[in-house]
Amino acid sequence: MDRGDIAQGITLFRYSATAQSNARARDVSDTLLDLYRRNEIGFHAVPNRPTLRGTWQAGRAGHDLRINTTYFQRVPESHRLASLSLLLVHEATHATVHFERLYDDMASRMLPILYYRELSGPGVFNEANDPPRPGTSSIVRLSSDDLPNCEEQSQALQRDQLVDLILSIRSYTRPRYITPQWIVDNLNHWRGLRNRWPATRGLYIRVLAQSVDNYFTRAIIDIMESIDNRNDWNTMIDAAGSLRSIQIALDDLSAQRQYGDRVVALERRWGARLREQI
Repeated sequence: MDRGDIAQGITLFRYSATAQSNARARDVSDTLLDLYRRNEIGFHAVPNRPTLRGTWQAGRAGHDLRINTTYFQRVPESHRLASLSLLLVHEATHATVHFERLYDDMASRMLPILYYRELSGPGVFNEANDPPRPGTSSIVRLSSDDLPNCEEQSQALQRDQLVDLILSIRSYTRPRYITPQWIVDNLNHWRGLRNRWPATRGLYIRVLAQSVDNYFTRAIIDIMESIDNRNDWNTMIDAAGSLRSIQIALDDLSAQRQYGDRVVALERRWGARLREQI
């Protein structure tokens, strides 16, 4: 792979319907062209991380946008161009948007997902292969089996559960990504609590239980009340961490009648001991 492959990956996106679909997509397209012209995109081998596709870091020595050749050498040639183009869009979105960390990572997946849907649907005309070389097609098209990670993300976005998929990755559960304030701000987003994976709800409880502020810990009750079957309850509790931390968080709330009755109802329904003193 060489600089010509990068140019083809950029061109493929720039001529796609996705690149013209909205202002952000056009901004990402322009970012890619600018980075390429300034030689800020390059290939680097990362042998100890064979599943890492690439990285973005503004201002570092060498290339800001790096493509991991260790990964791409293992990608079948039949869909290597599409895979490279998708990575370029993902990393260029990081370079374009300036959101808080978790929102940034969601945005960097949403545009590539839309692009993936085009590639795995009608396909994208490859201007770099016009006229097509013998034995090749000018349409770049993927099947849903070619890039299973992209297909998984596409399905998650369709269900408004992209946030759940991201939060299932351990590195995104760190405090720099998810905080009590972030959780409270987003409880009703993406179809609300009942649309969150049980493990996501457990993660929310784990983070909220570390707070000493009732403004945050009272949301634990809302989260628990959103569960409607035993399997989901068990999955949530397994992901929620220390029962002792949950009990401490709920003890203070239980002294207030508007919360205490609800905690008791949860204990009775699930046979759980959610307070230290009963």
